[in-house]
Amino acid sequence: DAAAETATAANTAPENAATLSFGSEFDNIHILSNAQVAVFLQVSARSAVHRDEELHTVYRKTQKYVERFNTMNNPEKDHQELVNELENLQEALTTFRKETD
Repeated sequence: DAAAETATAANTAPENAATLSFGSEFDNIHILSNAQVAVFLQVSARSAVHRDEELHTVYRKTQKYVERFNTMNNPEKDHQELVNELENLQEALTTFRKETD
């Protein structure tokens, strides 16, 4: 229906990557950090090993990329502790931004 498409188009903001405007479908999303993704990938890799499954090439490339850019490395802490710290920092930043807007 053309009227429904026009109404939908009128209700959504245009996407513009240059201004970090990605449209309404991205309004209430939770963005994962590299540290969080690293934890998810490690847990799923361990699970695959326990199930005697081989990791897909794309999975291994993704894991290598994430580890390369993961700056949350501390040998004294496990990845989950680092992710928890990062989440706390993100929450504090979000609260600060809301208070200053």
